[in-house]
Amino acid sequence: MPHAPTIRSTSEVFHDHLLKRAEGNFEGDLRENYAPDVVLLTCTGIFRGHGGLRESHKVLVESLPDATIKSFNELVEGEFAFFEWRAQADHAVVREGADSFVIRECKIRYQSIYSK
Repeated sequence: MPHAPTIRSTSEVFHDHLLKRAEGNFEGDLRENYAPDVVLLTCTGIFRGHGGLRESHKVLVESLPDATIKSFNELVEGEFAFFEWRAQADHAVVREGADSFVIRECKIRYQSIYSK
């Protein structure tokens, strides 16, 4: 008898994303929480699919190596999630950051990232 797929709520997907990122588990986050055709909008451009997210993640890691990220104001409503954050690295600071998500069918379908 086939195993029924696990249905996860928007909140469960969102918080699993935050946990995996805090643990440094980018590939696990990508595999478990992102749709293969995800679209990411950022200050540096539009990134599509898992390959695009890998490219965007590389830019982030290069810009903020070994950064400490503090998140706050986490909100979830229906299929939408949002959180604000700050980051501190040796030679860079992000004073204001905000990510928003559309989560459908247990996967992140759309994400936007703003940072200043």
